[in-house]
Amino acid sequence: MRTLIIDDHPTFSNGLRLLLSALGLARDAETCTRSEQACQLLQARQFDLILMDWVLGSESLSGTALIARLKELAPDTRVVVVSGAADATAVRNAIDAGAVGFVPKETDSTTLIEAIRVTSQGRIYLPENALTSNPTPPSNPSGEPPPAPQGARLADAYPDLTPRQRDTLVCALRGEPNKVIARQLYLSEDTVKQHLKAVYRVLNVRNRAEAIYLLARQGIQVFE
Repeated sequence: MRTLIIDDHPTFSNGLRLLLSALGLARDAETCTRSEQACQLLQARQFDLILMDWVLGSESLSGTALIARLKELAPDTRVVVVSGAADATAVRNAIDAGAVGFVPKETDSTTLIEAIRVTSQGRIYLPENALTSNPTPPSNPSGEPPPAPQGARLADAYPDLTPRQRDTLVCALRGEPNKVIARQLYLSEDTVKQHLKAVYRVLNVRNRAEAIYLLARQGIQVFE
């Protein structure tokens, strides 16, 4: 994978680059310390994966703003946050912004490798504490996630979703606003809203954030 590592601690980012190279997970990895540099690199070349810190220096964009900018420049590039700020709010905000994974820095290298593997398979990776602390949909008062459907692909796991509803959901899970989804899928914004309402009913969740957490728990392949 062509990988971009964004972290304002060069020792960490260089160590991560060497680890990915040694494990054969990145044939080409670039590092940078500021959001401006990251955007310039992304405009100049393509990357398969971005590993970024949630809190960069004062000269950089916030984590939420940076993810939004990265997704604007490269909508299909996977963004995984690797950060010491791994509280529930940070995780939710990162996922809401369009990241497909969040890895606390204090975890070992095995966890990071697993996160890269999971996201490269089109799934969403969240830390265990984020999954267990996520609010449960109203129809599931037991606190346990619903049983994982049979089939790793979204279409197999939820056959009641129409192809257009799946397309709309995938765009939403990438963090794209309804206006952008409507433009990409040649739909009206009202139609996008109706598709998302139908998707949430099928998944038995209340919003996009709960859909993300549910699909992460079930290990469903969302992205191609």
